[in-house]
Parts: sequence; C-alpha cells; structure tokens
Amino acid sequence: MAASLLGGAALGPVFDILLKTVLDVGIKIITFRSKFLSLKQTLLDIEPVFADIEKLNKALHGRDEDIEMFKNLLMKGAELVLKCSKTKCYDPLKKWNYSRKLTKLENSLVKVCQMHGLIQVCRDSKQILVKVNEHGKKLEEIHSMLRCISLTGSGSSVGFTNSSGSSGWMMSGGSSFGSSNGFSGWSDVPQIPDSVVGFQVPLQELKLKLFEEKEQVVVLSASAGCGKTTLAAMVCQEDDIKAKYRSIFFVTVTKTPNIKRIVGEIFEKNNYKVPEFASEHDAICQLNILLRRSKSQPVLLVLDDVWFESDFDIENFAFQIPGFKILVTSRFVFPKFDTYKLKLLSEKDAKALFCTSAFKDSTPNVRLDLVYKVVRSCGGFPLALRVVGRSLCGHPEVIWLNRVIRQSKRQILFPTENDLLRSLQASIDALDEKVLYSRDTTTLRDCYLDLGSFPEDQRIHPAALLDMWVERYNLDEHGMTAMAIFFELSSQNLVNLALARKDAPAVVGLHNLHYIQQHDLLREVVIHQCDEKPVEERMRIYINIKGNDFPRWWFEQRLQPQAEVLSIITDEDFSSDWHDVQFPKVEVLVLNFETRTYNLPPFIEKMSQLKTLIVTNNGFFPAKLNNFQFCSLLNLKRINLERISVTSIFTASLQLPNLLKISLIMCEIGEAFKSSVANMPYMWPKLVEMNIEYCNDLIEVPAEICDLVDLKRLSICYCHELVALPEELGRLTNLEVLRLHSCTNLAELPESIVKLNKLGFLDVYDCVGMDCLPMQMDQLCSLRTVCMGSRLGFTELPNSVLKLVKLEDVVCDEETASLWEFCKEYLRNLRITVIKEDINLNLLHKSLCI
Repeated sequence: MAASLLGGAALGPVFDILLKTVLDVGIKIITFRSKFLSLKQTLLDIEPVFADIEKLNKALHGRDEDIEMFKNLLMKGAELVLKCSKTKCYDPLKKWNYSRKLTKLENSLVKVCQMHGLIQVCRDSKQILVKVNEHGKKLEEIHSMLRCISLTGSGSSVGFTNSSGSSGWMMSGGSSFGSSNGFSGWSDVPQIPDSVVGFQVPLQELKLKLFEEKEQVVVLSASAGCGKTTLAAMVCQEDDIKAKYRSIFFVTVTKTPNIKRIVGEIFEKNNYKVPEFASEHDAICQLNILLRRSKSQPVLLVLDDVWFESDFDIENFAFQIPGFKILVTSRFVFPKFDTYKLKLLSEKDAKALFCTSAFKDSTPNVRLDLVYKVVRSCGGFPLALRVVGRSLCGHPEVIWLNRVIRQSKRQILFPTENDLLRSLQASIDALDEKVLYSRDTTTLRDCYLDLGSFPEDQRIHPAALLDMWVERYNLDEHGMTAMAIFFELSSQNLVNLALARKDAPAVVGLHNLHYIQQHDLLREVVIHQCDEKPVEERMRIYINIKGNDFPRWWFEQRLQPQAEVLSIITDEDFSSDWHDVQFPKVEVLVLNFETRTYNLPPFIEKMSQLKTLIVTNNGFFPAKLNNFQFCSLLNLKRINLERISVTSIFTASLQLPNLLKISLIMCEIGEAFKSSVANMPYMWPKLVEMNIEYCNDLIEVPAEICDLVDLKRLSICYCHELVALPEELGRLTNLEVLRLHSCTNLAELPESIVKLNKLGFLDVYDCVGMDCLPMQMDQLCSLRTVCMGSRLGFTELPNSVLKLVKLEDVVCDEETASLWEFCKEYLRNLRITVIKEDINLNLLHKSLCI
C-alpha cells in the first residue's frame, strides 16, 4: 500500500492518511497524548500549504521529485505513528525513543513547509517570468503579480512589531499557516483598552453602516481623544464583522501620509515581501492586483487618522472589488463620503469611565463634588478621562482639590481640543511627583518627554529608550528599572505596551516587551511642552523636516542650542543636504528617515558629549549610511541601528574606543559579518553588549565575535535563518546573558558553552529546531535563569542539570515543565514558571518579510 501510494498517488491522499492515523491512534492510546495533540495541530496548520504546493505543481507542470519528497516524509510519519500505537506503557525506553522521533517528525514537517515550499515557489516564479518574457503577454501586470507571490505563510505575530513600521512587532488574530489566499484574516487591529464605556450604541450604529451595500467609504469622524481608533478596533473584532469580511487591514495614515508606506504595510503585515514601488501610482496598482487575486473576500480596509488638509486621497483606495469596504477615522468631516459622527461621552458615561481609572473597584473615596468637577473638566473625552483619572488614582483629597482649583480658572461649556490638551498636560506635569530610583532629581516626566524623540504613531523599540535612559539617568543596563517605568506609564494610560506574553514572570524583564506606543495627541502635548522655551534654552529639541524645509532658527549662525537630546525626523524627499549647526551638549541623538541612502549629519563629529546614537530607517528596505566617520566621538557608548545595511559601518573601520553596546535590529548584516567581523575587537575594544534582532541574512555567527572578550550580554533573537553558533563561544568567559530567543533553525548549542562560568541567564525559548542541551551543563556554575519551551524537541534533560545549585528560575511551557519537575528534589530554590502557549506556526514567519 505504501509503495503504491508513493509511486503515483497525489499528495492529498497521502497527507490524509497521516492525519487520519494520528487521529485514530490519538483516541485509542494515552502514552503519547500530548505529542499527538501537538502533531495534529501542526498537520491542520500546514494542510493548506501542501494543497497549494500540489495545485501549483500541477498547474506549472512541476517536477515529480518535488512531490515525491513530500509524500515520502508523510508516509514515514504514518508508519511511525502506527509503531507508537504498539508501544507498551511499561516500556520506558521505547516510550522515550518514539517520543523523540515524534518531535523530530513534527519539526521536519514545519521546516519542509518553511524552506522547501519557499524554494519551490521562488523557482516556479522565475520559470513563469521566463515564459512571460518569451511570449510577451501582459508583461507588466504579471510581473507585478509575481513580486507579490509569497508562500512564507500568513498568520500574524504573537508579539513586535512594528506598527507604524517599527520593530517588534504585536499582531492580533490570524489564520492557518499557508492559506491559499495568503491573507491573515484580520491584520494588526489595535488592542482595546480594558475599560470601554459608552460605546455600545455607536458600535451597533457603525456596524450597520459597514453592512450597508450602497456606500463603499464610511468615515468615522470625531475630535482628537474621543476614541475613534478604539471604536474602529472594536468594530473589527466583532464576530459578525469578521464573518462578513474575511480580511481586515488596519493601517495608520497620520498627518503626513505616504501612500507607498501605507501599501507597503498592508503587504508587510500579511507576511508578503514588500515590492519596490516605482511611484505612488505603482503602489496603488499593485495593491489593487493583490486584493483582486485574493480569494479572501470581501475585504475591509481601515484607514486610521486621516487628515483633511493632507494630500491623501481616499478615493485612490476605492477599488471596484465586490464587497470591498473602507472605514476611515478622522478628526475631520469629508462631505463626499457617508459620515458617522462620534459624540463625546455623556456625563453619566464620563463619570463611569473616569471612576474605573481613578478608584479601586470604581468606587470614589473622595468628595463627590471633586469627582464631578474633574470629570466636567475633561469634557467627555475618553482619553482625558482615563489619563487624568490614573494621574489622580491613590492621591489624597488635597491633590484633587489642587487640580480642581487649577482647572476652575476656565469654565468648559464647549470643550475644544485646546481644553483637552490642557487637561492632558496637567496629568503629564503630575509625573514630576514620581522620582526614579536612579537619581533623586530625575522624574517619570523626564522619561516621558523623551518619547517625543520618535515619530508620530511609531512603535518604539524598548532597547532604544533603554539606551537613552541608561546614559541620561543612570538606569540599570539589564532594563529592570526601565520595565518598571514602562509599566508605570502604562498604568497612567500614557503609553500602550505590547507584551510578548502577558503571563511572563518579572525575571524575563525588558525582553518580554516588544514595543511601546504613544497616542499621537499625547505626543503633541509632549512636543508642545518641550517647545515652550526658546530654542537655545530647550533641554530637548525635536525637529520634523518635510522635504528640505528646515526650521528658520537652524540658519542663525549666532545660535548654539544647549539641548541634551536632539531628534531629527526627515521624509523620503529629504536630500541630505545638511547645513552646519553646532550642538555642543547633545548626549542623545535620534535620527529617523525614509530614504534608501542617508548621509549622516557632518556636525555629529563635533558632538563631543554624544553618548547615545539611535538611527532608524522607517522605510521597508535596509538603507545604506554614508559619512559614518566619527572617530572623534570618544564619549559615544551606545549605537542603535534599525533597518540599516551595516556594511558601510564595518568598511569604514569605525574606531570607537569607548563603545559599550551596539544594537542591530532588522538590519542587513550577513555580508558585513563575513568580510569585516575580524575588525570588531580593534574597532570596539570595550564592547560589553551586542543585541541582534530580526536579521534574516544571519546564517552563522562568525567565530571572530568570540574575540570580544569583554562581552557580557549577547542577544541574537528572531534570526530565523541562523543555523549555528561558533564552537569558540566558550572564549567569551565574561558572558553573563545569552539570549537566542526564537532562532527557529538553530539545532544545538556548542559544547564549549559550558566554559561560560559567569553565565547567569540562558534563553533558548522558541528555538524549535533544538532538541537537547549540552551534557556538561553543571559547569555553568553561575546559571540562575533558563528560558526554554514552545515546541522544542526536548524529551529529556541531561543529568548534569541536577548540579546547577544556583538555578532559581525556569521559564517554560507545560510540556517542558514536566522535565524540570523532577529536579525540584535536588534544586530546592528552583521556581518553575509555566507560560501559556499559543500553539501555531506564526513565530516561524514573524520576520520573513522584514
């Protein structure tokens, strides 16, 4: 039977045999119950991929050996499952052996879909392109279609990303891996606040408009801070809306829209490779083709935060596709479109929402007249009610009274945006009362004002803020204080946090946070506060350059700003023609741009006090940096690069004798590491921390990195193509933290890792290709924390772990926890924290399109 199937049957029946075998055996026996459940879920997830591969192979007259390779793997799997069914429960050796084989089978299926499926599609795509060039039929349209093809899987991320294009990225929802239409169901819908009041009626009314067929565009209009984005997110998460619209795309437009970026985000958020758009028209055309080719229709496109006076034309996106609908949120009214106006909260609802933020159990513990006065001062704006409520939570009546006196200087009869800004500003000022642990003079307000350094609606990577705060406020470099700050600001409703796992313990710290995001209105308050003083007196200078339109003061030769933080944001039209200005006291420089090549400002070399440099490319492709010649920056200690091609840095042989940390996030680093990594110890002799995330061209870590003998913290995370670490890793004798989170193709740790006798933190979580630990783990005499789990192939631990006397925390999934429970008898201080798993294949493809 098996031979005949392998000889000529289609792929589908062979797949069905394995699935049916797993289901039948799984019901009858309990010996491998957890393994069968996991294998069943994997098979269900990858079934659409096998269907696509067979269908494409037939349509393209593909080679039979491609299908035979898949069928062979499936038949071997079915045979293995049948053998497992015959294993006796009292035969521990066979149980262990077959359990290990089942895990390897599951990992093999995942890898086949991820790697071989992608290779086959790339090959077939090139074959089609050759045929098109030969016959000359509809060349441009089909070429655009080919650039959209991706079989890297749909589904959405569990944790960074980057909304607004940043890292780290948290997406909601998702569908099966490799669905035939390529869409993820509903993409990047924002999280809804814990307490939402007064939106029940607007929710139903807006849904009715989206169910109507006559109007393609619906505008949700309201003043800033009224909850437009929240209401739009609530609508997208309604079951009847998701049942009607099989794909929902949620993208932010902002005051300065960029059509190529908006279209690129739709591609990127759905795990498609972003094409290089020749123009805005080309971007619209390719999106049109993508949506038309989709079987996942009808589609709802949400355009959040559209400004009336911008050049953005909503009608560009009004494609004539059956069932296609656009929901626009805006502070403005667009007369030509059907508009739903969201009203401010009633006094009853406003009080209810305020009390949920200001009081435990929503029960007032101060005079009710003070509550009513503060509520009225917020004017029915949900954002103000939440922020002001949290800023007063837990304070005595005297603080409430002081707030009321300040607010009573004006009477709010007709609330305006300026009134809202003043209410929010008072809450931000209240952060001055909360002093940080690091310095008696540094407050939460200082940290919060630093968030203005990043563009509107951008998801901010926590490492960037940590680099700022470590140097400015003496925070601990492990990020524990920074994490406390983030949670405090979140509790005040001043930022939104995207956590990788909500139930992760504190010991994981900053590494559990994917990104921080700030409401655009709150950012306006921050910018306003920082800009109140004359330029030469500001501690922070935030500059947003559109085209080449510099601020007027920039060209005043006599002016020498005394700012310590400088942020410069430029768009894709910026020509990199810098005018020389001196910033002698700048300690933190934040550069955000959108071009493929970027000339760093030449005046950086004169910033003798510069300690932290953060460079972020907000485009979709790695950018080349020019003018990276700053050998005079003797105080520079931290460099944070995002979406940068780092070859220019290495070829410049940049000598920074006091550099302590470098972060490379979504960067192109493979070629640079191959050719110039040997210069690292010479260029950065004092480097103690290296952070590498989402760098998909990193396949092997070069041995020369192990010459950085002072390195204390090495993080290589979400690098899905990484297959090996150097055996020389043991030379990093000062290493204290090693994070390899979600390096899905990494098969093993080098044996030399046991020489790292200062290693206290080891993270191999989501390293799905790894199935064992080094045998001599007991030599890691300083190891205190281990993170491991989520579909790992581990079936046993080496006996040497019983001698890890300093081990205190193991963070793992339920199955891995069962391996560690036995160790509690020997390791009395051991705490095992089980993290609830979201079983899917999305983590494998989290950054494939970055």
